[in-house]
Amino acid sequence: MTSLPKPPTSDWPRQALYVLLVLVAMKSLWFALDHTLRVYMGDSMVYLQTAAHLTGTGGRSFLYGWVLRFTAFPFVMPESILVVQMAWSTLTCMALYVFTRYCLGAPFLHAALPACVLAAEPAQLFMERMVMAETLGLLAFVVTILVFSRYLATGSLRWYLLACLGGLAAAAFRTSYLPVAIGLSVLAPLAHAFLPGRISSSGPHRLRQLVAAFVILLASHTAYTQAYGWATKYPPGYLAYTGMMRIGLVAPLIRAEHFEGTGVSGDILSEVKRPLDDHWQRGHHIWEADGLWPAIQRHSDQPELVARTITRRAMLDDPLGLLDINIRTLGGYFDRNRVHWRILDDKGVIAPIDRDLALIREWTGWDAKGIDATETPARRFFASSTPWLTLCLFALAPLAILTALRGWHTGRRRDYLLLAFASLGLVANHLLFAHIVSFRYLHPFPWFVLANLVAISSAGRLSRAPTHVRDTRDTSAS
Repeated sequence: MTSLPKPPTSDWPRQALYVLLVLVAMKSLWFALDHTLRVYMGDSMVYLQTAAHLTGTGGRSFLYGWVLRFTAFPFVMPESILVVQMAWSTLTCMALYVFTRYCLGAPFLHAALPACVLAAEPAQLFMERMVMAETLGLLAFVVTILVFSRYLATGSLRWYLLACLGGLAAAAFRTSYLPVAIGLSVLAPLAHAFLPGRISSSGPHRLRQLVAAFVILLASHTAYTQAYGWATKYPPGYLAYTGMMRIGLVAPLIRAEHFEGTGVSGDILSEVKRPLDDHWQRGHHIWEADGLWPAIQRHSDQPELVARTITRRAMLDDPLGLLDINIRTLGGYFDRNRVHWRILDDKGVIAPIDRDLALIREWTGWDAKGIDATETPARRFFASSTPWLTLCLFALAPLAILTALRGWHTGRRRDYLLLAFASLGLVANHLLFAHIVSFRYLHPFPWFVLANLVAISSAGRLSRAPTHVRDTRDTSAS
């Protein structure tokens, strides 16, 4: 195998240390300004219970709770959760610096400044303080991007295996990353095989590499689904309550004929009091007593199986209908009233009930009474950031396309395309699977917006560089 690409400067360890120290200083300052831990009911209670008892859960990440158990829970104080999440967020900022500096070839300041901007970005700051899997999930996903970059540079299947495992880890924290991780796992071997590099390989060798990569992809995902079943005591899969969650996505598309052969009559739809044809009500069909999911539970001993069947049929019968209602949902980001109520929910205004307060105190030593009404700098900053996060959502796809076009003329085109595909995947994933206006869901977008801005600004400089400089990343494994 060829040697790894040389860093752009001999000062790279010292420069990276400088960036890390600045990031730690910024996070420490914010910790002094706001060290209030927060909960999002009832997701946070599921995570805390998972951490306390090392149990599995059918509708939320089991891995996040397990990590909390062994990193923060031994200290039995709420600040320990915040500190470890700040550490994860700092590493996410460092990953932005490393990717833009050493994968995209950006100058030092061009890479360091966005990393520092991300350290003070409102969604990152607020989610660090929330007992939610977003911060750790984003770290796992961006590390996966870095590992894919190494695979594209070296062609080593060891890096490809690590990238597949990283994508699965990201999905284990946040299932929303799964489609993007699978997409990158398919596109990366194709990009390595067919995009030109400095060292070429024969057709049979490329074919063997492709076959081996896809065998690794299939085997790693099969092993993960089996491990998920073992860890959660549910059937093998990526998420036990897939059908239930899909009801919250496709409820307006479900028809009586979709129940055929499920053991539940299609007449059940007449019992559902909450409007089925209103796409803004989709999430309520899971969580509210007058929704579709509770009705299925009343009529079946296997509600999850029924839900999987009817939602699959609904999506296959009318895929364009699903796209239509999701496009209309995106319009909610420009509805001032809807944005107002959504950000209230996203920032955690639902108060824990007395039983939950007692359990939180038992598990973490934290008295969370009144936390729902407590305003702090990070919370106010996040609540005021809706225009910025909306801009990130709608700007990311155009930026990604521009990154791909400009990066094509550099010797690092594979990394530019990797960033572009990951960014477009996030946008497509949000378009296809986000059933509500939610600013929590936009938490990963600033990382990729900043990375694309660096890519676009750096591409021109690289395209004008001498050939031997431009080709430093285009190496292949024998």
